Amino acid sequence: MPTAHDDDPPGEPSLAGAADGPRTLDVGAGVETLTDQGTIVALLAELIATATTSLWGAHPGAGFGPDHVETWWGPVSDMAARDVEVRTLLQHSTRAQTATQSYAALALPAGVLIRTVPVIAARTLIFDDTTALATRFVEGRSEGALLIRDPGLVAYLARGYEADWALAQDFPALLDAEGQTVEIDQTARTVLALLADGHKDEVVARRLGCSVRTARRHVSSLMELLDSSSRFQAGARAAQAGLLD
Repeated sequence: MPTAHDDDPPGEPSLAGAADGPRTLDVGAGVETLTDQGTIVALLAELIATATTSLWGAHPGAGFGPDHVETWWGPVSDMAARDVEVRTLLQHSTRAQTATQSYAALALPAGVLIRTVPVIAARTLIFDDTTALATRFVEGRSEGALLIRDPGLVAYLARGYEADWALAQDFPALLDAEGQTVEIDQTARTVLALLADGHKDEVVARRLGCSVRTARRHVSSLMELLDSSSRFQAGARAAQAGLLD
């Protein structure tokens, strides 16, 4: 799984810093300092695989990387299938970011909760209300991660997360190229369903009872609305976002 500094996109979910070094236990606080990138990646994978009730994540930055769905959606979908509550807190600026919209189109129908706030200070992941993984800062720079198991500290982080979550805005199911919520009528829903199934303009025209030329105009406008480069992509994005249900 890829790694990320705190200014990297949340699509690469690890909290590794640039420095490499041993995993050491801070004295008496239930907090471990992790500076080895491989250790952080392995630990993150373990925490994701063994989570039983919840994963609450807060991710700073401008949005997901283009490979986010491929690298991060698999583990998240596995957690959702295990009925683990997955919350994702992002910054408002991600709402119009294409890769983030693509992730949301998969995640929201699967039951993943996504909200946004104006600013997120640091990347934080809270597992099962018992363990947290957070960015470690040294002289203002992110260097590695902190593994937190102290019950009081974890409860403090969870309380802060709940406060941010309560004030956050839901991520729209699907946005257009200008970042506005997509709303479609029954005709558009029919066209998109046909596109998702790979049908041609002639089939769309017959289903709508219109000319092929009119059908092509419908297809073109929906592709533009959904910021899609192909007919199939437009239908697939609508299906993933639950607009065809």
